[in-house]
Amino acid sequence: MNSFKIIGFTKDFRTNTNVIYAQILVQEYFELIGENYNKFQLQRKREVHRGYKRLKEDLQKGALIPGITLAIEPNVASDFIDIIEKQDISKITEKIKHVKDNIYILDGLQRTHKIKELLDNDVKFKNDQKLLLEIWIEPDISHLVYRLIVLNSGQKPMSMRHQIELLFTTMRVTLTKEIDNLEILVENEESKRTSGRQFPFERLVTAYYSFLMRSPEVDKSSIVSERLIEEKIMDGNEEYLTESFSAFKKYLNDYCLLDEHLFRICDKTNLKSFRNWFADANVINSFFAAIGKLHESRAERVQSAIGVLKTQLTDGNSGEDVLRLEDYKKIRQEVADPKVYNVGYATRLLLVNSFSEYFRDEGLTSLYNCWVDMSISLKKS
Repeated sequence: MNSFKIIGFTKDFRTNTNVIYAQILVQEYFELIGENYNKFQLQRKREVHRGYKRLKEDLQKGALIPGITLAIEPNVASDFIDIIEKQDISKITEKIKHVKDNIYILDGLQRTHKIKELLDNDVKFKNDQKLLLEIWIEPDISHLVYRLIVLNSGQKPMSMRHQIELLFTTMRVTLTKEIDNLEILVENEESKRTSGRQFPFERLVTAYYSFLMRSPEVDKSSIVSERLIEEKIMDGNEEYLTESFSAFKKYLNDYCLLDEHLFRICDKTNLKSFRNWFADANVINSFFAAIGKLHESRAERVQSAIGVLKTQLTDGNSGEDVLRLEDYKKIRQEVADPKVYNVGYATRLLLVNSFSEYFRDEGLTSLYNCWVDMSISLKKS
């Protein structure tokens, strides 16, 4: 990676984010970002259309393509502050060379895919063909949340879901350090879940999205209501966005504890099929959507209800169906009649309404009774 060269510095004074401009030879780019650069980028798969075919051809001919934006994970970025303020190029360069496992692509994934395809096919680039890089170095989580969700959205068309994925990608290491024993799995590792507190990356992304959007329908929610909520989020100030993310992390920490104890209770028993219940996409999205609806106005009730769940599961013995999940399974099967509803939609409707009622009642009405009440209501509708 001898060609990596810093060519300038700037700062976003709104968020106080330090930015480095740099160049690197195309063939050395993956020495900087690592071969596993796409491990947690679930939303932006390789796209195939005429424009990217032309991009690939132009790269081969030595074209200077638009710059690629990278970010250094905030937990690591804090180590850069002193040397960046001094603009000590040699020390910054040396430090960047050793953090490739903590560098993420914020803009330029498709360009990166095309470069990788050419290299894998032994295409030889021009001797001095370089890439332009913009590297964000932001250790303050509140600034990063604002930067990714608001400022980034004003620069290019980007879905809220995509922006949240970027946020979680760049904060993955920080999250695992802030939430005890949280382990983030890539999508194809879900079957390797061997204990509680292990969640596929995508589940955390959609859980936060559900929390913000107040709906578990992460793929087909109402366009009108979605846009109204997105506008509120976009219009929110840095404090609002920071508080929302901090609240989500607090609830996620509680959720990890619930998951840990349910896994312990169910593992190696007749309830084994329920050990991953809290990791199920429908459950986690519905849980956080229900909290999203209530946490601003009824946070104390939500916290009381979660406290009841914590006590039930913490005190639960191995093999004890504390939450009556066997009954939940029967209720869900009755409600999610494929002749009447889409099964996934019906499941989420049952869950989000039940969790909402459970939280409103501070956990005084059991989850089982909430499932029964909501199932009756759904059958009548």
